[in-house]
Amino acid sequence: MKDENLPLTKGERTKTKILEKAADLFSEKGYTAVTMKDVCEAAGLSRGGLYRHFGSTAEMMILLMRAEQERADREVERERSEHMSAVRMLDDFLTQHYSFMLSRRGRLELAMNQFAQSDEAGREEDRRRVDAAVQRTAALIRLGQEEGSFRAGDPGQLAFHVIMAIGGLRSMAPLMDISKPFLRGQLAAIRGILLTEEAAAQAESKREEE
Repeated sequence: MKDENLPLTKGERTKTKILEKAADLFSEKGYTAVTMKDVCEAAGLSRGGLYRHFGSTAEMMILLMRAEQERADREVERERSEHMSAVRMLDDFLTQHYSFMLSRRGRLELAMNQFAQSDEAGREEDRRRVDAAVQRTAALIRLGQEEGSFRAGDPGQLAFHVIMAIGGLRSMAPLMDISKPFLRGQLAAIRGILLTEEAAAQAESKREEE
């Protein structure tokens, strides 16, 4: 992995720009409707300039999916380095998903689903994405159980259910007129499944004091 403190080369800056434009297009039009020509025009590149970096829209989508997981991994590493409690990490995790679902990039989830349904490479990448998310969430649940703030239960099974529930919300949010209170309620229900009553009460008391 490249050191984030090092400046990007011209080629890396161009590649980043292409991915940003591709993400916008996928969010707006869906995965299957976006062509290499669309990306060329959005990024202001010639056909040769684009193909110098990417051979297909599938390559772009795979990198976007991997980048999402890398950001999540870095966030967990940061939180662990700061010795953040499992309850605080859970709240941050749920807030990040809430913000994503309400953002203009929220429709990117639909494009990722289309990619998984239409391409074998997409199905494989989606399996990796889910597995990585489940593993991170299971590690969080184990930490919470060790701290005594999370309910007992198999961390892997609990994590799978959490990720499936959030994945469903991320897929539904762009398609339905889902209100902010509804989303907050659904995420609060996920939180309630994981936290002990005592931990939930303590977190609420601390929130009121702040």
